[in-house]
Amino acid sequence: MSLDFKIIKDSVHGLIDLKPIIVKIIDTPEFQRLRNIKQLETLCYIYPCAVHNRFEHSIGTSYLARQFIEQISKNQPELEIKKEEALCVEIAGLCHDLGHGPFSHLFEDLAKKIYIKHNPDADQNDVKNFFVHEDVSLLLFDRIYNHLEKDFKKEGLNENFKELIKELINPSSIKKIMNKYKELKNAEDSHNVSEIENEIKGLKKEFEQKLGISIEKSFLFEIVSNVRNKIDVDKWDYFARDSLNLGINNTFDYKRFIFSSRVINPNGTLNQICVRDKELRNVYEMFRTREDLHKRAYQLPKATGVKEMIVDILYELDDVLDLYETVSKLKTDDEALNNYLDLDDRIICITLKSLSKFVKDKNLKENISRARILIDRLNERKLYKEISRKIVNLTKSSERLNKEAIENELIKKNGLTKDDICVIESRINFGSKDIDPLENLEFYDKNFQIVKKNSIDEYNSKMKPHNFEDIKLILFIKNRNILSDLNLLNSLKESFDQIINFNL
Repeated sequence: MSLDFKIIKDSVHGLIDLKPIIVKIIDTPEFQRLRNIKQLETLCYIYPCAVHNRFEHSIGTSYLARQFIEQISKNQPELEIKKEEALCVEIAGLCHDLGHGPFSHLFEDLAKKIYIKHNPDADQNDVKNFFVHEDVSLLLFDRIYNHLEKDFKKEGLNENFKELIKELINPSSIKKIMNKYKELKNAEDSHNVSEIENEIKGLKKEFEQKLGISIEKSFLFEIVSNVRNKIDVDKWDYFARDSLNLGINNTFDYKRFIFSSRVINPNGTLNQICVRDKELRNVYEMFRTREDLHKRAYQLPKATGVKEMIVDILYELDDVLDLYETVSKLKTDDEALNNYLDLDDRIICITLKSLSKFVKDKNLKENISRARILIDRLNERKLYKEISRKIVNLTKSSERLNKEAIENELIKKNGLTKDDICVIESRINFGSKDIDPLENLEFYDKNFQIVKKNSIDEYNSKMKPHNFEDIKLILFIKNRNILSDLNLLNSLKESFDQIINFNL
C-alpha cells in the first residue's frame, strides 16, 4: 500500500483504507463542512445518540461503492470495467451529499416554504425545483475538481470523467433513457414505436459523447444513486449507520446482495444489476428496514413536530441571513455559493447566542427574537403537540385533500392563525411510492438466466406485503395555550376529521 493511503476506523464498516485522491477530497472545505450537518436532521432531540453526520456517512457510502464495483468487476471481467471508471464510482459515493443544507433534508422543506413566501403564485414545479440538494452537490463537486484538477488528472480523470462522476451522483441522462423505454413499452402503434426508438438512439449517442463511455456501462449508474429501483449503497450505509445510532435492528445483509449481484441485459434495453433469485427475501428485508426506520424514527410524530419547529425557526431567519437570495443565485453567483457553504447546523446555536449582536435593523431583530423564542421552547421541550392523525389515500382523493387546504380551513373555521396550528403530511413506503419495489428489479437463477418473479416461492408468499405506502395527515398544535382550551381542542379534532372524511 502506498504511503499516501490513509486508514481510518469507522463505527460501521471497521477499518477503511482511503486512496490519495479520496483523502484530498475529504480535506477540502466543501467536504469538511459535512461534519456540521447531522445525518438525521433533528432526530437527536428525540433519540439523543442520533448525532452522526453527513461526513461519516459519505465516507461509508464511498467505501461500499468501491466494494460493490470491485465485486462486479471480479465476478464479470468481461464487462471490462476500467480502474478510472471504478474510481469515479467511489468518488461519486463520497461526494453525493455535498449539497445538503442545514439539518439535511429539512432544508429542502424550508426552501419550498421560503420560495412560496417570495412567490405566492408560484407553479408547483418551480417550488419543487427551487432547491434540490443533488444539484448543489454537482456545483460543489465542480469546485473541488477545479481546485484539485492536477490530482484528478494524475489519477487519469479528465473532464469526461468529471462529467461521469456528476452523472453518477445525479443520473439525469440515464433516467431519460429509462423513461423512453417505459414509453416504448406502452406505445400502441408502429409509428410511435419507430419515433421512440429513434429518440432512444439519439439519447444513447448523446450519453456516450457527453461521458466518454459506452452505453453498455449503464449499470454503473445503479450503484450510488439508483433511479431504477432505489437499491443503492447510499441507502445501505445509512440503514446500517442510522440503525446503530438509533438502537434499531437492521436485518438487511448488504454483503449478500453484493456477492449475489450480476450485470445482465434482461429485456434488450440496458445492462442492469440483477440479483440471485434466492435473495428475494433479503431484498424485502431491505425495504422493511426502510419502513421500520421511518415508522420508529424518521417520521415519528414527535420527531415530525420538532422538525416543523426548526423549519419555523429558520423561516424567521430568511431575511436575516438572506436565505432566499442565496439559494436563488446558487447556480449563477459564486459568492452565493460561498455564503451557502457557511450554512450548517450551527445556525441554531449562533442565533441563540450571538446573532442579534450583529444585526441593527429593527425588523430583523424582531425576526431573531421570534426565532429565539422557538429555540428556547425547543430546549425546554415545549414542542409542537400532535392531537390527531388520519390515514388517507391522497392519490384517489379530491385535490382539496392536501395539508395546506385543510390547514386553511381549520384556521378559518376556528378563528386561528398559522402560528397556532399546522398540518403535516407523512408518507411511509418501500421507496417507490405505492408500487412494489421489486417490479423494477430482475432476478436470475443458478444458470444466470432471468427468472419470472412469480416463479419464486417467496414472491408468492401470503405474507408478502400487498400495500406499499401509508399516507397520514397529522394535526399539530403550535400554540400550546390551545391545549388548555378543551372546547377549542375538541373543535379542532372534530373539524379535522370532518374535512378529511368529507373529501375521501
